Amino acid sequence: MAVEMKDIVELAKSRWFVFQWSEIYGWLANTWDYGPYWSILKENIKNAWIKYFVQE
Repeated sequence: MAVEMKDIVELAKSRWFVFQWSEIYGWLANTWDYGPYWSILKENIKNAWIKYFVQE
């Protein structure tokens, strides 16, 4: 089964990882923003990197 980019984008949008500003504010059609789950994931990756490379 081939996965297309539009399927990945739809999954990310439905799970609140990313969303387009144009859907919220009605302008800047090609601008994306991080959702709350992406922000948490990004913070966890950053903390794991710091723990591995700096603290250990």
